[in-house]
Amino acid sequence: MKTLVIIGAGFSGAVTAVQFLQVCEPGTHVVLLNRSGEMARGLAYGTSSSRHLLNVPAGNMSALVDQPDHFLHFCEGRLPGTTSSTFVPRKLYGEYLSGLLADAGHNCREGVTFERITCEARSLEYQDGKALVSLVDGRNLIADHVILAFGNFSPFNPSITSVARDAGRYLADPWSGAIEEPIDPQAPILLLGAGLTALDVALTLDQQGHRGPVYMLSRRGVRPLPHRASRHVESIAGEVVEGLQSASPTALGYLRRIRELVRMAAESEIDWRDIVGALRPITAHLWGRLNEVERRRFLRHLQVYWDAHRHRVAPESFKAFSAQIEQGGLLPMAGRIQSIERLEKGLRIHVGQRGKSTVETVDVSHIINCTGPNSNLARVDDRLIVQLRQAGLIKLDSLGLGICVDQSLSVLDAHGVTVPWLSYVGPMLKAQFWEATAVPELRRYAKDLALRVATNISQ
Repeated sequence: MKTLVIIGAGFSGAVTAVQFLQVCEPGTHVVLLNRSGEMARGLAYGTSSSRHLLNVPAGNMSALVDQPDHFLHFCEGRLPGTTSSTFVPRKLYGEYLSGLLADAGHNCREGVTFERITCEARSLEYQDGKALVSLVDGRNLIADHVILAFGNFSPFNPSITSVARDAGRYLADPWSGAIEEPIDPQAPILLLGAGLTALDVALTLDQQGHRGPVYMLSRRGVRPLPHRASRHVESIAGEVVEGLQSASPTALGYLRRIRELVRMAAESEIDWRDIVGALRPITAHLWGRLNEVERRRFLRHLQVYWDAHRHRVAPESFKAFSAQIEQGGLLPMAGRIQSIERLEKGLRIHVGQRGKSTVETVDVSHIINCTGPNSNLARVDDRLIVQLRQAGLIKLDSLGLGICVDQSLSVLDAHGVTVPWLSYVGPMLKAQFWEATAVPELRRYAKDLALRVATNISQ
């Protein structure tokens, strides 16, 4: 009996399991390990709020590469009137993935077994030609191959927030719900960050009836941008690909060429979103052309603008978000926190305003960290991640973007050597491919990895 252990049961782990179960040979045992919670949902799709919509229309959210309308058909049976352009609730996608995983488990071919375990992995090591996965409850799993499929980790806590943390008035992870002091519905709040997480939190607070002012602070003041209400893609991919591949492989070279393409497209009444969409198939190639100096330059100066234009939000979400700003309940700010004072019933935040020499002071009840997931594994204190680092089984990306792998998604150890029995799939692939955080890319990585492992493990 050959055994595959997949550690992590969010989107990447669940879909890899589904794909593997479809192609593996009889005599294979598959274990899907998740530390807690319901499998196939993860943080992204575990929300219960109807206001949290997918940021990609239903027509492009199939978990199965070779069945592009799979999720659309699922939605049509539950939300009559759904089209390929509809942005549906994220909780519905969680139901979809859960059902997909359950069906895969029930329909295993004869001689293939599937086991789901809810427990945390404590350590991973290689002994006598087998991988040993030790769990915190004392059990050990013996595997021929292990796939790491952990997703996003909680946001990094800036040192400047230590006063707020010590006062119990700081929410380190908006999805954890763990906070010492309850938030008064009339109290002012500071959201640290202005991206997709901040938008979700702002909509959630409004839905919960929070009526106090909500300050939204980011260094540059860049806010999320919306998709169009309907899908519309011009046939310009060839021109965009040619234009970018001929550009200088520098952050500035790419920026200048994209701006030129957008200007030229606008003259033909082509929307900038079509230019960004045409970049998607070649983004990994463009990233690969940049050396480390240029990658650092991109991350420092351009990433926030790329994220806003590339990872857009549903029109309905953007409309509600904009209404909060227009009505004065949500107050965007651009700048940096210079200091925080502890008050008797809250915090006083001193903000150095962007482009100005002035300091603005706001009094708030709490700070909520909305800076987004942390991909720098050197800053992650997860038990398994720490053990993998200390054992030299993984190599961290020098830019803090994730985990280093080769082109087949085999993990590289601390010396840059391929670990043949260990693979990774998930958003930490961003280090290698950049465009590796959304469903359309992750489903392809999941299928390709499942096919490779199924072939190798049967030999």
